[in-house]
Amino acid sequence: MEIVLLWLDDLDDLLFSMAAAWERLRRVLLQVGLGASVGLAGAELSAVATYWAPALSGVAAASVGAWLLGTAFCVCYYRETNGRPTGA
Repeated sequence: MEIVLLWLDDLDDLLFSMAAAWERLRRVLLQVGLGASVGLAGAELSAVATYWAPALSGVAAASVGAWLLGTAFCVCYYRETNGRPTGA
């Protein structure tokens, strides 16, 4: 029984270390999404570069989705630690 509790503790540590890592990447992900959406708007205005539109929209959607996932991890992390940083 004790080994299961140790595994659950390791899983808990993994989840919250991922949340801390995602928190550092949020701004970069939003900048990538912004660049892709501006590129998408430019490709839509240009009659020549419309074949780039699906790729740019996919990049923009994926980066914003990853940002939202990171935000969910951060909310879970701060709920668990009550807003105070941990010693790790």
